[in-house]
Amino acid sequence: MGCTQKVVVIGAGISGLACAYRLKQLGIHCLVLEARERAGGLISTIRRNGFLFETGPQCPRFPPSVWQLVRGLNLDTEFVAGDPGAKRYIVRDGRLHRAPFSPGGLIGTRLVGLGSKLRILTEVFGSSRPPASEETLADFVQRKFGAEVLDYLVDPVISTVFFGDAHKMGMESAFPALVEWERKHGSLARGAIRARRSGQFASSQDTSPQRAGTKSKNETLRVTDALPSLGSFRSGMAALPERLAAELREGIRYNAAIEAVEKIRNGAGIAQAIWRIGCPGGEAIITEHLILAVPAYVAAQLLANTAPQLAIPLKAIEYAPAFAVASAYDCSQVANPLDGFGFMVPRREGMETICTFWNSSLFPGRAPAGKLLMTSFAGRGANKSGLAMNEEGYAEIIEAENARTLGIKGPPLDRVEWKDSRALPQYNVGHAQSVTEIQNILRTIPNLRIVGNFLGGRSIGDCVDMAFAAAQELHSQIGREDI
Repeated sequence: MGCTQKVVVIGAGISGLACAYRLKQLGIHCLVLEARERAGGLISTIRRNGFLFETGPQCPRFPPSVWQLVRGLNLDTEFVAGDPGAKRYIVRDGRLHRAPFSPGGLIGTRLVGLGSKLRILTEVFGSSRPPASEETLADFVQRKFGAEVLDYLVDPVISTVFFGDAHKMGMESAFPALVEWERKHGSLARGAIRARRSGQFASSQDTSPQRAGTKSKNETLRVTDALPSLGSFRSGMAALPERLAAELREGIRYNAAIEAVEKIRNGAGIAQAIWRIGCPGGEAIITEHLILAVPAYVAAQLLANTAPQLAIPLKAIEYAPAFAVASAYDCSQVANPLDGFGFMVPRREGMETICTFWNSSLFPGRAPAGKLLMTSFAGRGANKSGLAMNEEGYAEIIEAENARTLGIKGPPLDRVEWKDSRALPQYNVGHAQSVTEIQNILRTIPNLRIVGNFLGGRSIGDCVDMAFAAAQELHSQIGREDI
């Protein structure tokens, strides 16, 4: 036997780190086991030759829970705010068109025709009800607004934010609030207005510096005004998991690949509420409480023998692949001024690129003077042929698409590629039912908890919220047991 622990967290991504950090704040020591040599999961920053290459989230939102975490870690002075009004673009017929996030923007856009604009602008006056069974996002948008809106307004955003396929994504699984708005009010617009008045939007509680003193902006009609603040850190997004890991110090064990977990049985062969974690070399760690903060498919593998009824729905969670290439150029190589956030690409354009972020336009310090940096994501689930290529060859395809779109001449000065065959969980039709099944089974297994972006939200804020809730729940349980 290697050692005995009160609590073990498997996985040092943002969910596992946040959970362990909160437990430490609550006075509960835990051991974090991470299979890789670093913490952070998908959040990673490569600092090289004066460039900050982000292979994970480029410009995430900082809701109140994350901002509270940032302050607790004394990272608030390192925070750099993104411009919520930065221009976003969508490609149509090979040209960039500004994405419309306001009624005025919608009226002036050339991304969709007059008929589509009228259907959107008059939705507030109509009335509809969602079907009895869960429909896909594509079916929902086509029913409400038509195919053109789906292709050139919804699809590029969904692909960029979720790496998702609108023809698979489930409305109740991914956007339950929209379904509820339509069911209660017969209109998305009326539902959104009432939700905003009731303070349902997270921005009403946003206390980050970007929101300070901007109350008048909350009266505008821009969609992005209703969302939490965008931001990053001077040294890159990896500053967050790096600081969390530093706070936990010796509480994290790296390169700790787990072979299996199982419940310990007593002399009569009855499973107890104690867990045995099998490590390479025959070492075993015994823990009273186990928290899995790993992807669904990893959790399924670990639980396959000891909790097969739980492993089955975990294994069924779908993931989308992703490929990222961060490319550095001299400013003289790029004709486009890169004034804004970046651009998104509809599937109908037939490009490999899903989206491109203009990092050096978003935040200072991302590139040396006279240089610029952009990061592109590719690898749609419907076309995985590019992902089968070697990384350098696929990166050159993406860079060629950027060159045609932005007027780039010559090869990049530097580049970083990153590929993951199962990058992000997909909230497809039936996902909500799978999550409910997972949660119901978990209630029958003592001292086991699972946190992660496949359960209740894919953003950093969602992961932190879930991790903090799990830590608080465990603290309450331990408190009751000690009475």
